[in-house]
Amino acid sequence: MDPRIAERAQKVRDKEERKAFKRAIALLVVMSVVGIGIWLAYSPYLAVRRLVVTGVVSSSVPGKLLDEAVVEGVPMLSVDEELLREVLLSDPWVREVEVERRWPHTVRVSVEERSPVAWVLTEAGWRALSPDGVALDVEPETLMPQVTGLAGSTLELSHPALGAVLEFVQGLRPDLHLGTMVEIHGEQVTADVARRVVRLGRASDM
Repeated sequence: MDPRIAERAQKVRDKEERKAFKRAIALLVVMSVVGIGIWLAYSPYLAVRRLVVTGVVSSSVPGKLLDEAVVEGVPMLSVDEELLREVLLSDPWVREVEVERRWPHTVRVSVEERSPVAWVLTEAGWRALSPDGVALDVEPETLMPQVTGLAGSTLELSHPALGAVLEFVQGLRPDLHLGTMVEIHGEQVTADVARRVVRLGRASDM
């Protein structure tokens, strides 16, 4: 073989070997960076150190956070904000909730709870309802206006007058809650407030 051809072939082989070596080094660097990144993401350096929960009075949000392992010490990446929000909204007391990861160490949960505004008599008995018609578990001794006329309604409480009635009682002064009775009869609504009978008319006109 011509020495010049052999020399050229050797140079080509050397060049290819250098390229392969550089590719191997680059791949090793990338894998190392990815590995370090994964380790760092799930290490104590990026773990939850502050769990801030606001707005909780009656809901079971703290217990649900514990059930979902959202506690100090867990990796920040393990906190799925959207999934956690759906879990917390499953509590009837929770009207709205915001879950926010604040890097590097804080998870903030801001809760807006519902409040009961009236006792409503349904076929299942008396139920404490929020202004948006959600049944809440409250103490039977809680003093609130009472709404009758829906004893034939299920807990879906789809009567067209109910929303307007709940809005009405929500607007009453606290000193008028005790003794207030609202009756739904057909399309008409009548209220007994402070021993005065108030004909509210049709719910669609309220």
